[in-house]
Amino acid sequence: MLETRRNGRMLAPWTYTSEELCELEIDHIFRHQWILAGHISELTQTGDYLTFDLAKERAVLVRDESGEIHAFHNVCRHRGSRVAPDRQGNCGHVLRCPFHGWTYQLNGTLKSVPRPQGFPELKKDHNALVPIDLEIWNGFIFICFEGAQGRSVANQFGVISGKITPYQLEEMVPWGAEYDEVVDYNWKFFHDVDNEGYHVPVAHPALQELYGRDYCDSYLGNIPMTTGVVDDHPASSWSVARYKSLLPRQAHLPEENQRLWLYFGLFPNTVIYFYPEKAGFYMSLPQGAATTRVISREYRLPGENRELAAVRYLSGRIDQITGREDHDLVRRLQEAAHTSVFPMNNLSDLEDGVLQFHQQLKALVPVMSLEASPAPGTLADVNTTLLNSSS
Repeated sequence: MLETRRNGRMLAPWTYTSEELCELEIDHIFRHQWILAGHISELTQTGDYLTFDLAKERAVLVRDESGEIHAFHNVCRHRGSRVAPDRQGNCGHVLRCPFHGWTYQLNGTLKSVPRPQGFPELKKDHNALVPIDLEIWNGFIFICFEGAQGRSVANQFGVISGKITPYQLEEMVPWGAEYDEVVDYNWKFFHDVDNEGYHVPVAHPALQELYGRDYCDSYLGNIPMTTGVVDDHPASSWSVARYKSLLPRQAHLPEENQRLWLYFGLFPNTVIYFYPEKAGFYMSLPQGAATTRVISREYRLPGENRELAAVRYLSGRIDQITGREDHDLVRRLQEAAHTSVFPMNNLSDLEDGVLQFHQQLKALVPVMSLEASPAPGTLADVNTTLLNSSS
């Protein structure tokens, strides 16, 4: 990655404040990439469904009578209402629009409409729910709104499968409450902080006490990987000290994973993580140039004992502390983007992950390579010109 660092340049500050660019990012990145939408344990019974919103798009994931999970645009083919209005639930054996009662089979086909005589030319086979590409990988459910076109989640992220197999992710069940909050900063700054560990010793004292002596950022293929081994040194943080002393051995984990905290960055917007006692993910979803929705969920293996419950509580406290610290860091970066002296291209070797992330973004939206923003109203045209010149 050193060569990438030498040849690359950071994103200019305007890329974190432009509403026009945010629209391009949603259209050219998020609608075309695999996005993590949930876990199979959240859809266990016939009719179980999850909804997932991404900017202007909305999806519903549902398990049918044969056990297959489908993804559809959560848009009734009659007038556009949501067919699944709630965040999560069970719809029985049909999806029924709460607006006029159009009813769909769980495989998306239109089953019935009230007062069908009012639609003499209606063709049911032309009015099925619109499908969305879906792929299940290690228990996680990914969707792609704008056609995966042969790109596979397994191919994109498969290089890390061997590392996460011992955690038995497919067997896990939801644990704890879902975190879902809208924050006041750009989604890219969220990952700029997360993509490097140079800040950990100063900004995250609890993490430093937990595993800072063994912290390491690296890559598997082109996927960022972060590891930290929980050590036995004394800690001043109550949560860290108790976690270290109580963490039990897990019979299903190899020795090198017994005290390992493991993170992977999945482009464009997600981190999945694995601790000895649980797994989870967190992600960013852009709502505007300076508004981001942050979602996080966690999972555990079936079965429970007091030791595991205690260490999950403690690691949750550590994560909450770290999350508050990161929130402050990202807000300060968002503020800095509006100043006249925003620093650029002043990274250490320990911050290569930031540049790799920026390079991936520029490859998809080349207008982000410009140091100054194009004139208002021209971003899309300039981006198209740059895309055509690079092809």
